[in-house]
Amino acid sequence: MDVGANDRVVSWLPWYHDMGLVGCFLSLISNQMSVDYIKTEHFARRPLAWLDLISRNEGRSMSYSPTFGYDICARRISSQSNVAERFDLSRWRLAGNGADMIRPDVMQSFVNAFSDAGFKASAFTPSYGLAEATLAVTVMPPGEGIRVELVEEERLSGTPRDLSRPARYRAIVNCGKALPDMDVEIRGEDDSVKGDHQIGKVWCRGPSVMHSYFRNPEATEDCLIPSSDGKGDWLDTGDMGYMADGYLFIVGRAKDMIIINGKNHWPQDIEWAVEQLPGFNHGDIAAFSVEDEGGEEAPAVLVHCRVSEEDERVRLRDSIKEKVQAVTGMNCVVELVPPRTLPRTSSGKLSRAKAKRLYLSGEIEPYELAA
Repeated sequence: MDVGANDRVVSWLPWYHDMGLVGCFLSLISNQMSVDYIKTEHFARRPLAWLDLISRNEGRSMSYSPTFGYDICARRISSQSNVAERFDLSRWRLAGNGADMIRPDVMQSFVNAFSDAGFKASAFTPSYGLAEATLAVTVMPPGEGIRVELVEEERLSGTPRDLSRPARYRAIVNCGKALPDMDVEIRGEDDSVKGDHQIGKVWCRGPSVMHSYFRNPEATEDCLIPSSDGKGDWLDTGDMGYMADGYLFIVGRAKDMIIINGKNHWPQDIEWAVEQLPGFNHGDIAAFSVEDEGGEEAPAVLVHCRVSEEDERVRLRDSIKEKVQAVTGMNCVVELVPPRTLPRTSSGKLSRAKAKRLYLSGEIEPYELAA
């Protein structure tokens, strides 16, 4: 990251979050870096205080956040016109992004909102990591910014293209190059190594990869694979992606994929499509598959609903159904649920598997609407 004597870190991430603990606490101690902390609850109430503190730094700033942190700041500032007067983000040289799928549209919205305050798009530093690798696996070289590739959705899901429908594309963010001493490979179903631009399972190995899950040998055996060359175990991350010229591109979690009639759909494609409708925030939608009354698999979408009138809720449900049908070509189950209903992990990520389990068990109770 080209750390220099004039660099200073700003962080609001909690220390029970792996990016907060490893990325913005332990690594700063090991590198003897100065840091300013904002309490996480203070950021939640006043997210722009994060940018205020960065603006007051006299040196070069470094700060990391999941996508939703940049999203909420861009939304909060949209109604204000004094961006250049209030903020000076010209010295923010490394704006790290990770911990969840990186959304280029959100990053562009942040650039649009804060370019007048001196923020440079080249400051964005996408990365990929996971707690089992303690922490980072790949990081974009400083100054290269957000780089994306447009990929047909059918190629992402591994299903033949329906020639009767126009091609749809998703922008896949470049998550950078492997850290020193870290090996990254893409493996197929038979664990064979795939070439550039071939989608498969992301494997990594290196000195920071865990040796086991605590008191869970079964889970350890499921994801750690001994190497044939004796250079350490490979970790099957559970993520899907591809390599291109030494850079890693992540497309989704293998276990979250929705398979309907033999066709694969990534849940985030459905969730992001619904988020384009007015009134929704990042994390308001969870998509997964369920069995319909005829025993067939169908996509289900749980959506946080903030309107109280029955007619408005019905219109909202119908508009969501139309949006999902446009993406998947199929009818879906749409359930409107109270705000803050969808479960999250300790690091703030949406837990689709838990949402599905709670929904099927009746612990998540949707609003009752007319057919």
